[in-house]
Amino acid sequence: MAGSTSSLVICAIGIYATFLTWALVQEPLATRTWPNSMEKFQFPNVIALLQASVAMMMGYLYLNWKKVTYSPTKMIQDHWKQLMLISFTQSSSGPLATTSLKYVDYLTYMLAKSCKMIPVLFVHLLLYRTPISNQKKVVAILVSLGVTIFTIGGNDGKKLMRTPNDDGSSNKLQGFGLLSSSLFLDGLTNATQDKLLKANKANEKGKQTLITGAHLMFTLNLFVIVWNILYFVVVDRRQWENAVSVWTMDPHVWGYLMLYSVCGAMGQCFVFYTLEQFGSLVLIMITVTRKMVSMILSIVVFGKSVGFQQWLGISIVFGGITWEALNKKRANTSKVKLA
Repeated sequence: MAGSTSSLVICAIGIYATFLTWALVQEPLATRTWPNSMEKFQFPNVIALLQASVAMMMGYLYLNWKKVTYSPTKMIQDHWKQLMLISFTQSSSGPLATTSLKYVDYLTYMLAKSCKMIPVLFVHLLLYRTPISNQKKVVAILVSLGVTIFTIGGNDGKKLMRTPNDDGSSNKLQGFGLLSSSLFLDGLTNATQDKLLKANKANEKGKQTLITGAHLMFTLNLFVIVWNILYFVVVDRRQWENAVSVWTMDPHVWGYLMLYSVCGAMGQCFVFYTLEQFGSLVLIMITVTRKMVSMILSIVVFGKSVGFQQWLGISIVFGGITWEALNKKRANTSKVKLA
C-alpha cells in the first residue's frame, strides 16, 4: 500500500506519543487502591466498553472529517461477517493474554508480544495466501529477533519471578496455550483488516464504496461495544455492578477512565490510518518497537545506560528497517530510470 515516508514518520510519532500517555494513565488506573471503596479498578470489560465508546465517537468525527461517501451503515450491511470476526478476535485477544500471566512469568509474556509480526505473517501466508515478498519476511523475522534480544537484555541478571499458580508443567502449558491463542487472534485481527482494505481497494477503485481506516475505526468499535454488552448480560453482570460501585464511591476514577479512553481513541486514529496506507506488517513493526524507541529517547534525554545485548537488539531492528528502506529507494530509482 502506497504512502509517503513523511506520513509514515508522523504516524509512528503519533502512535508512540498517544500510547505512551495511554500507558502512563493505565498503570495508576489498574494498580491504585481507591481510598473510599478500598478497591482496585480491575474491570477489563468495563474499561474496554468505555474506551470503545469514546473511540467510536472519535471514529465518527474522523469519518466526517474525511467526507466519505460510503456510509458506515452500508458498510456494516456489506461486510458484517468480516467485522464481526475482527471485532471478536480483537475483543478476545487481550483477556487471553492477561489471563496467561497467572501461569507464565512477565518476561515470557513480553517476549511473546514482541513477536506479533510472525503470526500476522503466518495468517497472511497460510490462511489468506497473500503474496509477501521475501524482503518483507526477512524484515519481520529481523525485527522480531531484535525486539526479543532487546527484551531479554533488559532482564539480564534478574531471576524470573514464579507466579503463584506456577506449580507444575501443566500450568505452564496452559499459560503457553493462552498466549499462543492470543497471538493467533492478534494475527487474525490484523491480517483480516489488511485483507479487507486491500480487497476493497482493488475491487472498488473509483466507486463510491471505498473502505477507509475511519470506516474500520467506527464500525469495529461499535461491534466491540456490542460484544462487551453481551458479555455483561450473559456471562459476568457482577463486573459491571462492581465497577459502578467503585466509581460511585470514588468519582476521581472517571477522570482516569476518560483520559485513558481519549488517549486510546487518538492512538486508534493513527493506527487505522497507518493500516490503511501501509498495511498490517508496518503497523505491527511500529507497535512492537514502541518500547525500544522509548528506551532510545531515555538514553538521549536522560543519559540512561544500555547493555551490549540491548544495543545488539536495537542494531538488528533498525538494521532490518534501514535495509528495507534502502531496497525500496533503489527499486523506486530503477523505475524512474526505466520510465
